[in-house]
Amino acid sequence: MKLRVAALIVLVVGAMPAVAANGPAATDSTALNDRDVSAVQTATANDTQTSGAQANESADYTKLYVESDYNRPELKPGESTEFTVTVTNREDSAVDLDPRVYVPPTGQNLLEKSWVSIDGDSSVGAGEEQEFTVTVSVPDDAEIGYYSGQVAFTDEQVTYPGRPARPVHAASVNVRVWQEPTVEILSSTYLRGQVEAGDTTTKQVVVENTGDEAVPLSPQLEGQSNVRYGSSSSKIDPSWVSIDAPSSVEPGETATVSVTVSPPESADSNSYRGNLDLGLKDPNRADNSNHWQEVSLNFEVWNQPEEPFETSFEVSEDAEDVTLTLSPRAGVYGGSSDDPANFDVTFVAPDGTTVDAERVQVSDRGSVDLSASNSPSVEQQGDYGVRSGGQEFVYRVDDPEAGSWDLQVMPENAIGFSYEIVRNESAE
Repeated sequence: MKLRVAALIVLVVGAMPAVAANGPAATDSTALNDRDVSAVQTATANDTQTSGAQANESADYTKLYVESDYNRPELKPGESTEFTVTVTNREDSAVDLDPRVYVPPTGQNLLEKSWVSIDGDSSVGAGEEQEFTVTVSVPDDAEIGYYSGQVAFTDEQVTYPGRPARPVHAASVNVRVWQEPTVEILSSTYLRGQVEAGDTTTKQVVVENTGDEAVPLSPQLEGQSNVRYGSSSSKIDPSWVSIDAPSSVEPGETATVSVTVSPPESADSNSYRGNLDLGLKDPNRADNSNHWQEVSLNFEVWNQPEEPFETSFEVSEDAEDVTLTLSPRAGVYGGSSDDPANFDVTFVAPDGTTVDAERVQVSDRGSVDLSASNSPSVEQQGDYGVRSGGQEFVYRVDDPEAGSWDLQVMPENAIGFSYEIVRNESAE
């Protein structure tokens, strides 16, 4: 005899453990095997003795083994999927089955029985197995979210004190219903850079709405308790941050959120971090999933020194020239100053005279990666992940006097730099 049962399901499916946490849990694809039955009986007896409550009316469970090939797909409204559940009978006689969808009496996002149908024979012979085809069909008007339930094959249940009864012979069915997002952040969700104390820097976030309705946009700094900081980082002061954005993103339009960071002149040189919640509401995303519209703020604040950096080096009589290479340091988070870096370089000869070195070369460096990266130091440009390698400035002094030289470097719009001094000697 063929049996077709209407039932309820949602996206993620796998067999659910047959007993509660105090008893032995079956594997993902099983209900109870022979050893499980004995263990359940022991666990049930122990629970009853320990709590003084009735754990289960009967510990003599039918020896059925339930296995599911459900591969946990994700479905959009109007889509369906089907999977196979195999029930193996380890009894010495045939067992009548009653396949149905089981929904717990309490909980959230429970399956709708009307979403599920089960096809298969209503009995399984001794030592034999019976396959059931389970079809999950999500209706067109289904709301996005996660749904869960079970497909049970007998009316036997196990109960533990303080918990609702659950089927012994069952496969779990868990489904995620989703739709294509209509709101996307087109720019990076990492705002990073360098800014001198007393100056300002502005970064932008671009949001696109491809839906049919306007979506709210209300960016604000999150509570600073939600931000984790390294040992050398501090939380960004909210008074330093100003945000300019429209109140909504119109259908088929883009909107720009401008974030300006303005540390005062008294700000300490340090790394500062924070999180920006854009306040977006995508109708096709779950309300409890907000990480996609959070923006990380990572800024380094520095103070312009009053005196130049100084170092000394020796020049031999064989030196034909001296070259100095200066490389502005990129920020810890890969950012840079909005203004171009520059250096005021002075060489002091052994006799005390100053020599203004000629800048003979400026080069730009960087790297490109085709692999996806979520690193805040990588800017995504289509298929390319671009990491800036900074610039190099090369200065040269020809025919230097032999002896001890001094070098003075005053950086401008640079949070730091590295240097290399090379003496190019004659081949003689």
